[in-house]
Amino acid sequence: MDIPKDLPDLDQILAIYDQAAQELLKVARLDGHFAGWDPAALVWPASGTVAHPLGLEGLRQRVLLVSTIYEGIPPRRDSRLAEAHARYAQALPAYHQANCLYMQLRRQFLARGAGSERDFLQLYQGTYLEALGREDPFPLDAGEEALVQLRVSRAPLAHGQAVAEKLQKEGEVDDPRLAETYLCERGGQTLHLPLRQALRQLAEEVVDLLAAGEHLAIRYNTFNNFIWLGISVWKALTEIEVLAAALEGRVRRTWCEKLRFYTRLGQGMLLKFLQAHQEDPAQIKPREYWYGQQYSYLTRDMIDLTVQLVEGANRLHRRAGAGFELPPVELPPLLRNQVSGRFLEYPHVGPSARLSSRQRYWRLLHWIGVFRRAAQRKLQIQRAGLEEEARLAAAWENNTEWGTRSLEVFGVEVRVLIDPHFAAVARELDLAGGGHKVVFFPTHQSLLDHPVMYQVLRSPGLMAAMGWEKPMPCTQLARARLMEPASFKIGKRRFSLIGVDAAQADRLLEEVDGYVILEHSQDTGNPTQRFAKLLEKRPGVVYGAGTTAAFALQCLPMQHGLFAQLPQDLVIIPLAFRGIHALWPKCPKGNLHLSPGLVEVMVSPPMLGETTLLPRKRALRTQLEPATLFQAVHIATLLNPEPRP
Repeated sequence: MDIPKDLPDLDQILAIYDQAAQELLKVARLDGHFAGWDPAALVWPASGTVAHPLGLEGLRQRVLLVSTIYEGIPPRRDSRLAEAHARYAQALPAYHQANCLYMQLRRQFLARGAGSERDFLQLYQGTYLEALGREDPFPLDAGEEALVQLRVSRAPLAHGQAVAEKLQKEGEVDDPRLAETYLCERGGQTLHLPLRQALRQLAEEVVDLLAAGEHLAIRYNTFNNFIWLGISVWKALTEIEVLAAALEGRVRRTWCEKLRFYTRLGQGMLLKFLQAHQEDPAQIKPREYWYGQQYSYLTRDMIDLTVQLVEGANRLHRRAGAGFELPPVELPPLLRNQVSGRFLEYPHVGPSARLSSRQRYWRLLHWIGVFRRAAQRKLQIQRAGLEEEARLAAAWENNTEWGTRSLEVFGVEVRVLIDPHFAAVARELDLAGGGHKVVFFPTHQSLLDHPVMYQVLRSPGLMAAMGWEKPMPCTQLARARLMEPASFKIGKRRFSLIGVDAAQADRLLEEVDGYVILEHSQDTGNPTQRFAKLLEKRPGVVYGAGTTAAFALQCLPMQHGLFAQLPQDLVIIPLAFRGIHALWPKCPKGNLHLSPGLVEVMVSPPMLGETTLLPRKRALRTQLEPATLFQAVHIATLLNPEPRP
């Protein structure tokens, strides 16, 4: 690594870094990490300046402070997530029953001629706003309050409550239809209730899960995506700082300067990381964290840099010779995927063998051939001039063949599990009747997600659960230029490994496959709205987290702006691809460490957009709470909530 010539104002960056570190120490103290410590000792040693840096004693004090926090994180993470998951699991069955009750009541409403489906939805949404405006059921402890004050966390329902209260003050209209008696069947009981009472009960149960899901997802984002990853990187950087200072005079000065420079680069990334987590998730157009892609790249770069720094620091440590008192720097277990505790990957999924470099490259060459054949077949379909139905069927067959061959090349087995509650909910929603817009929401942790998804959609288990007689061609909301990594440039010419360049691949996805590409340009209109229109014809697939994960336990938030554009009469089916990240990890950058193994796909019961998405009000333009709930469903089904050694 070469040091860039044009350096930023490092003194200013170091001052901001010190201020942020002191704030984090305050939060850690309130969370109980420094029990028994003298408060006067909880002072972050200042960095000084580039010309007069902090000495070895101050750097060692930093290591002590950071290590104290680091040691306390895993048990706190486990206990906080276990508590939140228990509340979520308790609220989940009632939520699915509430969705079934909603469909029962709506059918009776329509049969009586009391109004349209839209009228019924409006009546429900009034009671939904009442339930949403209730007080937070989960009071925060001192540590979580401090995290909220630091703006890296929030209270469940905080956004929705404030807006619901504002809307309710605008006045309520008492509709006489709410007083009419309806038949309610659930849990083996038959009740006759006024519509108002029945709607209030199901709205409360929906909001119960909304709150519990937000609680789980917020804690996961805070204690996993932010704290555990952040403290792991921070610990390594503080230890490397000490090592760099102690190596002065023992190794070449330029080596120490280079090590110190890249340590400061890592500290700058940590500041960017903190800034990303402090972003307001309720913004209509967030810039960093809540759109996934930029954040995933940032965390990947943080991990890659930390791994390289630890390797480089330990090489210099070996050069220091005998008598050097400091131990080598240890790479934190999270960054080498050797952790224990709750909410880790299930032990029975993931890699089944390790491949040699030669085996990996041989399989990649085979995969390129699979890609090229699929691209040529797609061009043939385009030139054939088929009618839409025949074209989509041919394209879907081509895509599923590509997915099957891809999994065969890499030795990936896919096992599809259907949640036991799926059948009852699907029957009540009449999924087999085809009267709903269906969107599948898979997790997104690997480059293998797409071939696995094609395998899932043609699996007998899913087709039986959905009531399909044969696989259904789906539309997909896809990011533009997905095939860019498959192209390279020689001189002035650009070549593609798969036979078509990225722009042509995007056109084929739209013109042949019937997908919608998220290419933001004035002449295409709103891609999400075009996607929503296509849902009237066929099911859809959306990777709502936006990008692949940067490490095994990274489960990214859903893009809530997406749900503001989708129709409310949706049936949303979350899917969790267990073990898939380990088969093709995103870190380090450009990684080709492929492995054969097992992916287990958990298909969750259908979730009704009409009961769960927030009303289409101007003050509720963002769908933050529902999007966070869908992330919670992924977290709860992707990872093992039980302790793992």
